[in-house]
Amino acid sequence: MPRRSSVAALLAFASILTACASPAAVPEAVPESDTVSPSSTARVPRHVDQSDRPLVVFDPCLDIPDEALVGAGYDPQSKDEDLVAADYHTFLICGFNTPQRRYGLNIYSSNITFAEQQEKARDYSTPIEVDGRRALLETPFASNCAVSMETNYGILAVSRLLQPTRSDQNLEEERCVGIEETASIIARYLPEGE
Repeated sequence: MPRRSSVAALLAFASILTACASPAAVPEAVPESDTVSPSSTARVPRHVDQSDRPLVVFDPCLDIPDEALVGAGYDPQSKDEDLVAADYHTFLICGFNTPQRRYGLNIYSSNITFAEQQEKARDYSTPIEVDGRRALLETPFASNCAVSMETNYGILAVSRLLQPTRSDQNLEEERCVGIEETASIIARYLPEGE
């Protein structure tokens, strides 16, 4: 996903999270063991803001192994790294595409609170649970769907953009197929206790 696309997606994320999929070509999630070892986050985060918010200890560009991305149907080589360098919050962002470029996946790790995200997305979200974690299923517009999950430092959001390939696609019907499974795969790599 080009850098400008992820920046544009982040601007949309300021009031929404994005993402989605098509049933005919949804990236299939490969089940993984519940005993996946999260990666170590003993490093300094890529960005530290000037607020009193917690540090963003999970970096989607550094902490998700390639095999997890492949298992979720995305190409690790398409990685596009970004961040929002604000003084009052942090967003570490990593974008990926499916090998056929049918879907774009943006993963946001942020120290905004889950309550803040609930307020932003209240008009287009539904409360759900992902692996015992409070979450929101967000459907801001026809080709996008996202899952925002609560963490101890803020939120982890998995946002998918459907890139239409057929004129007969029903974007609203297809946009969220498989997104919760993808969110579950990504959340397995959060540090223990997050």
